[in-house]
Formats: sequence, C-alpha cells, structure tokens
Amino acid sequence: MEAKVRSARAADKAPLMSFIKDVWGGHDYIPSVWDRWLRDRQGRVFVVEAGGVPVGMSRVRFLEDGSAWFEGARVHPALRGRGLASMLGERSMEFAEARGARVFRLTSGSRNRAAHRQIRRMKFSESARFSVYEPAGRRPRPTGGAARMPSRKQRTVTRLLRQSREFRLGSGVFWHNFAAASLTKEVVSNLLSKGAVWRMGEAVAVTRIGGEGEGTWEEICYLGGGVCDSTRLAKALLGRAKNVTERFVFVPQGSPVISGLRREGYARNFAMILFERRPANG
Repeated sequence: MEAKVRSARAADKAPLMSFIKDVWGGHDYIPSVWDRWLRDRQGRVFVVEAGGVPVGMSRVRFLEDGSAWFEGARVHPALRGRGLASMLGERSMEFAEARGARVFRLTSGSRNRAAHRQIRRMKFSESARFSVYEPAGRRPRPTGGAARMPSRKQRTVTRLLRQSREFRLGSGVFWHNFAAASLTKEVVSNLLSKGAVWRMGEAVAVTRIGGEGEGTWEEICYLGGGVCDSTRLAKALLGRAKNVTERFVFVPQGSPVISGLRREGYARNFAMILFERRPANG
C-alpha cells in the first residue's frame, strides 16, 4: 500500500467525513470544525492518502506558550495499525519544529490504550493525568467573593501557582479548549491582562470561555491551593457565564481538591492523559 502525507485540501472533506461521522457514536466534533481548521493560517491540517484516497488526518496548532498542540488524529478503521497515524505524527512534528515549537503536546482519554501505544511509539511521554469535573444539575449559582487579580499582582499569582500541589501534579499547565499550555511568565501576564485570574485565600484559578463546533463552555482552566479555599473559589466562579452548553473544572489527578469538589456535588465527566515530547533540537 502506497501512502503519503500532505497538507489538507477542501476536496478531502467528503472522503474523510464519510468515516469520521461515525466516530464516538456519531458525535465526533471534527465535521463541525473542519472548514474553520482549513482556513486557519496559524495551524495546519495534514491528510494521509492510501492509494490516492484520503484515509486519515490530524491537525497541529501553536499555543501561547510556544508549544505545538496535536489534535484531531483520525484514521479509517479498516486501515488502523498500518503506521498511518505515525506518518501523520512525524509530519506534524517536522512542521512544528521548523516553526520553532519548543515542546509538542497532545492528550488522550485515559482508557484509550490503543492510542497510548501509538503515542508512545512516537516517543511521547506521559507528563500528567487530569480529571474534568462538572457541577450536577442546573446552572450553579456563583457565591461571589472571588478577587480578580490585576496585572500588578503577577508576583503574587506566580507564588500562589508555584507553591500549589496542583501546579506540580499538573506539570505546570492550564487548559483551554482542551489544549494544555504552560503557565510561563508571559502566559500568566497575558491571562492577568485579560482578567482571567482569580484568588480566594491561598487558592488561585484561571477562567476562560471555550468552544468547539456548536458547543460553548465555561472553564475553570486551573484550580489550585488549599482544599477549602479552592472549593470555595470554584463555587464563587462557576455559573457566572450565561448561554454556555457545559461547565468544566480541570484538576490534576491526585489533587486533594477533588475531594472538595465531590463533597459539593461535582461529578467527573472523564479523565485524560497529557503527553509531551521535546523536539530533536530542543
């Protein structure tokens, strides 16, 4: 079987969606984002052909910490296990490295062992595990009392982040649109300028509004500090946004904050593993 990887074209949509539409019981998000991804000049969608027919795809984009994020990897079910996903991954890494990415990252559901084997074959290593929690029932009522941190408080925010167990357990990242970026000095400064950083006691949180396809969600992208303060901070923040379809709290596995969220009725939606690899010249 002759296979090759190339940049995606508009004409690839129909053959790819013919099998992607059935992924995850027909709930795959790729059909709703394909057109936007193809227009995005800040990233690149790659397609793998077999016998001249598009049979797989993946996307790479660049995050605010200078990392490359790999997502949307799909291969036709009948052609899995033939190295096509590795071909897509290698091409994505070449593209990202040529554009100066300092680290490559991706995520996978914690139960997707077949994907984990493939990811490790590409020499990615697990860096952290996360759980995503949601409040039960209707839109929560924020309790208030959280202090929005101004830009002049960057030193305080950096201290709170770096002394928290969650920062260490979570490999120092925050999540937005299910992509993880490092909380570098520059990233923290940018988040502060957007009014996205909050404090209560010794707890600190980052909030954003995310979305993919037709869905939008309210995110607590980072939550860390003492259990009581972090739980109170989550209650103070979640529910402020209107007209969102879901609400998520990202917490590294092993964090004691999880017990506080559970006591407040939060339930785990799913768990995922963060993988990363450094480029050859990094």
